[in-house]
Amino acid sequence: MVELMHEARRGEAPADEAGLERFLSYMKLFADNGRSPRMTIYPGLTARPWHEPSRFAIARALESAFPAIKAEILSIDGDEFQNQAEKISRTGAWDVFFFYELGLKNEGNCRRCPVITKLIEDHATIRSLAGLIYVSRLKPGTHIALHRGPTNMRLRCHLAITVPRGDAGIRVGGETRRWVAGECLVFDDRFEHEAWNKADAERLVLVVDFWHPDLTPIEIALLEGLHRFGHAYHGHLTRYWQRNEESRSALR
Repeated sequence: MVELMHEARRGEAPADEAGLERFLSYMKLFADNGRSPRMTIYPGLTARPWHEPSRFAIARALESAFPAIKAEILSIDGDEFQNQAEKISRTGAWDVFFFYELGLKNEGNCRRCPVITKLIEDHATIRSLAGLIYVSRLKPGTHIALHRGPTNMRLRCHLAITVPRGDAGIRVGGETRRWVAGECLVFDDRFEHEAWNKADAERLVLVVDFWHPDLTPIEIALLEGLHRFGHAYHGHLTRYWQRNEESRSALR
């Protein structure tokens, strides 16, 4: 591994060299990951709860395309949303409409929303195992309890689509903010956070995960490669185990 990393460094810019060194330090952690085998925490990344949206091309692009994005999302029939299945405590109703979910592209939903799909696929959004991209709907009277995301490799962007009058907001790392239709909020969801809608109408936001800005292009490429490997190998193992189980069942 060390020899391969040195080979990859030839001709790289200083920032990429630093990224390769950081990735190597991440890889070394795999030697002792028995208690945390998913390896979701990446070393050396800046940690703060809130980030300025204007710094990020994806946030600027989402805000610029807001009228078209809003039209696409409002065209989605309410019955097409599914319950958010994550094991996060909540009261009320929290529903989602997925575009990408941990490496799986929902082809039908993406075809339904071509403007959104083009934007997320033209930018450094996370479409691998580390991230989610979806529409989030909070019905009136909903509260999502304190929780934290699984990894520090990403930041999360909320583009507010519809925001009811009344008490609806999100708290990250001790600071509460309110959504404004057509504007983005960007935060690190590795920090403990909660969201609520105590108003009398639903709240809709487009949720887009993108790579942490400290990560260099070479780090992102290497992480995406690791995630492709994990996704492909999981599929292979699942099929293999299923065939063996079917073979055992035939003997019973």
